[in-house]
Amino acid sequence: MPGYEGEREKLRQYLGIEWVPNGLKEMDAQKHKAVRHSEELNCDFTDPSKCRWMNNKNLDTLNFHLFEKQDHTVFPALQVRPGPSKLEPVIFIYSFWVYNGANVEVIILEENMDTGVLQQSGEKIYVDCGTVTMNTECTVDIPPRELPFRIGIRAYDINNPEGSFVMVDNIYYYASFCKVSIEFGPNFKTENLMTGADGMPVENAHLLNCQDFDKTCRWRNGGHGKRIWKKATTAPSEQLMFNETGTYTVPQVPFAFMYIEEDSKKEDFMALISDPITCQSETSSTISFRLWATKGVQMSICTMDFEMKPIECQKISMGRSPAPSIHHFEQINDFMYGFRVDSANPDFDNFVAIDDITYEATMCNEAINALDFGNNFYSTAMLSTLLNRPVQSSQDLECSFSKRALDCFWANLEGEKGQWEIGVGTIDKTKFASLTRRLTYPDTEFAVARFNQRNLSAVLASETIRCMSDKAVLSFRYWHTGDAVLSICIIKSISFDVIDCQSIGPVSNEHVYVDIPQMDETIRIALRADSLMGEGIIAIDDLKMEGKFCPTVAFSPNSGFGSKKSRRPAERHIQGSPDSNVCRLLSCNFDKENLCLFESKRVANSLSMFSVHNGVAHTMLFERSRVSMLESTSFHLNAAARLHFDYSIVKGFAQIFICEDSVVRELDTCYKVTSSKQTEKGEFVHDFIEILPSDIKLYIIVKLEEGSRKASVRIDNISLTDIENHPIC
Repeated sequence: MPGYEGEREKLRQYLGIEWVPNGLKEMDAQKHKAVRHSEELNCDFTDPSKCRWMNNKNLDTLNFHLFEKQDHTVFPALQVRPGPSKLEPVIFIYSFWVYNGANVEVIILEENMDTGVLQQSGEKIYVDCGTVTMNTECTVDIPPRELPFRIGIRAYDINNPEGSFVMVDNIYYYASFCKVSIEFGPNFKTENLMTGADGMPVENAHLLNCQDFDKTCRWRNGGHGKRIWKKATTAPSEQLMFNETGTYTVPQVPFAFMYIEEDSKKEDFMALISDPITCQSETSSTISFRLWATKGVQMSICTMDFEMKPIECQKISMGRSPAPSIHHFEQINDFMYGFRVDSANPDFDNFVAIDDITYEATMCNEAINALDFGNNFYSTAMLSTLLNRPVQSSQDLECSFSKRALDCFWANLEGEKGQWEIGVGTIDKTKFASLTRRLTYPDTEFAVARFNQRNLSAVLASETIRCMSDKAVLSFRYWHTGDAVLSICIIKSISFDVIDCQSIGPVSNEHVYVDIPQMDETIRIALRADSLMGEGIIAIDDLKMEGKFCPTVAFSPNSGFGSKKSRRPAERHIQGSPDSNVCRLLSCNFDKENLCLFESKRVANSLSMFSVHNGVAHTMLFERSRVSMLESTSFHLNAAARLHFDYSIVKGFAQIFICEDSVVRELDTCYKVTSSKQTEKGEFVHDFIEILPSDIKLYIIVKLEEGSRKASVRIDNISLTDIENHPIC
């Protein structure tokens, strides 16, 4: 205020105020914008740049200037007057001081919308301050106005030669404005967005799916802006949506909604964020949604850290609205998803609506595919092999798959594209439960068939079962994933042709029981796993068989081991005639004073061996030489047969065993022929053993009985017949 130094000195002396150079410059330079809320006109001039007031350059000759208080000089009593407003109720209050005849009034200014020129309204504002003009409130009566207007605080009669002035401060305005926002219609309603998002980690991808934005939805407001997301409970009209967004498609209520007033800045916008995702598997994720927005709004979908700092952002194509917008993100951990408003046209109001959020990904505790039992689970080859070992009883077929199934009478059938393996390691129980829909898990080692593509199969077959004397039940624990299926089959022992199959299908129980019918021929039980439609896993454990089998070895009534249970059931014959070549390999009457194709083998810690004397195979047993063994040559039968022989025990007590060969270990299974007794007067006793096509070598083993000092054992007339005792040589 050059040239007013004297006046300023008096103001400092009497009022303690000082002029602030260019104090209202920013206020006067602001862009003209319509006031949306009455509180925008509140101003105490602490920060004039935020005041929605300005000096008028055309209707007056002087300007208001900014002064600040610099000491504690007491101001004179102030006057309080209401100013004009548009609708009742009206409160317009400001503090003012006048000096030396100066006056102040409130006027209404109208603007010519074509030329932008302001002029004072001819309407006289009625103000009633009562009979007291100091420290009192006045009332104002202003009729409704439909055209835009401005409020003016006019200082006048500032013409005293000694100096006069008007001071204004603490402007406060409250009124109800006409609606200047986007008109959604009287039925459109919104409410606070109150969902089930509580900041806890998301364990499954589907939990981020959100259509109704209710307590099941895991999305919420995030940040500190004043433009917040709400839930729309009614939809705007199709015409309104077309006018604002260009599409007649209306979101299905409820949906997420943000209203953006003009002049909003980026920091004003809250983000719509998900609950945190702590661990995502090493596969990309996909998030899709539908979005509606007014022209001029730009948005992004981002992955954010827990401080809401963007990690990866992708622009949302607003032109695709309202078609689903699909975005793919690379694998990361410890993050959230967030819908972010990047910008909005500040010249008018805008809005954004989001609905039908769908998320597809694999969490660390979710299975990547039907083969995923966790990073610590793996499978290894079975050690069992089909050795054509005889199955003596149902207990032989029990298998817990321990020691990699080494001792099991079950093994992979060769020629299949897939293999049964042993599952070892630690199963991820969460993944296992989600894949199998079971809350129980295999114990330690178990059998597993894993298929990573369609049209694969694996067959786990049993050793040969001579026949089934009655119905039996096969039981096991069972799990499956994906498209893998399991069938229980009965197959022929030699040709492996399928006799019957039962598909397990989707069972609800962990334990499966399968009926095996009575069979009169040699068979095997087979567990066939297939992947006809796609990848998957079949897992089984604790195989058990309950039923009566025909024994592999049957003795004559002369045998000391012969009992009702161990004899071959009557009229349950294995059809076919044994090969006569095998008869020549296994027959010997020792008349030529040699062991034919048999061979005497020395057993560890024993010197006794078989030799031929007087047309008989003979061996002597002593305390320090207690065991002697006669071994056949290798053979291959095409049908079941009987091996007949005569034996004699003199000069003591001994036991005679018939044993079968085994690849796993020598003399794996043996059957006692005698009950450790002497034959009367050294006479020979006739006996026989039934052998199957699965047998490839036999042993005749004699052992000195405990407590006996010596014994002499003789073997003679070894011959082979069919199971009806008909000669075949």
